[in-house]
Amino acid sequence: MRLLLDILLFRRMIAPVLLQLLFWAAIGGTIYGAWWLYTHDSAVWWVALVCGCLMCRILFEFGIIAFRSYEALCAVRDSLAAPRK
Repeated sequence: MRLLLDILLFRRMIAPVLLQLLFWAAIGGTIYGAWWLYTHDSAVWWVALVCGCLMCRILFEFGIIAFRSYEALCAVRDSLAAPRK
């Protein structure tokens, strides 16, 4: 129940999870596209497979960096707000 409340009040973000799901969907699409090229006797199927997977990884890493940095900044804020002993 607490998790649902955190999501509804925007204390917890769901976009990083959605980005991970979209990443795996993009990898699946890349593999399917490379397979399609392979079955239609194209000689560049391996280029599409390697470069497509690499480009998907790089693009989605840029998206996830924003959320990881936000989480790190929240951890710093919480550690500074905690009373010192």
